[in-house]
Amino acid sequence: MYAIELLVTLKIPDVTALTAANSIRRRLGYSERLTSLQRADYYRLELEAESEAAALDLVRELAQRTNHFVNPNKHAFTLRPFDQRVSPPSRDGDYEVEVLTTDAESDRSADLEAALAGDRLAQGRVQAVHTGVLWNLRLRADSPQEAVAMARDIAVTRARDQGLLANPHFQAVQIG
Repeated sequence: MYAIELLVTLKIPDVTALTAANSIRRRLGYSERLTSLQRADYYRLELEAESEAAALDLVRELAQRTNHFVNPNKHAFTLRPFDQRVSPPSRDGDYEVEVLTTDAESDRSADLEAALAGDRLAQGRVQAVHTGVLWNLRLRADSPQEAVAMARDIAVTRARDQGLLANPHFQAVQIG
């Protein structure tokens, strides 16, 4: 069993991410700390394959040849094997922290699993699909721990001026 992440982004500027970044900088006070903010539709596919390379090839083919995940006119996508990150990587003194938000109420996982069960490309090899929104924050921080703490403060909404990317009443958040 292999788990592959499919990240789908817009080819044009993402106004949702731009607006969120502006709000985080101006309203939440991170103007000196938030370097960039990017957003992607997140899919993690768990599938049966002979190898990780075969699993990556299958997800690439599903993304390119079906309309379940990507509209080639407006989306770009990247693939990567699923792994648990321990600490955020540092680039030019900034730390990149990923924030995955999942929504149990409007989760498309069951619909995608049903569609892929009957898809000839998937051939019954897709066991599960998990969906969400992946936010990538580049933060100026002194340590990975400080970057993760800032990402948690930015992500989880607690008040009008605290948090923005996830509502804890109906969304789950994974940071790291």
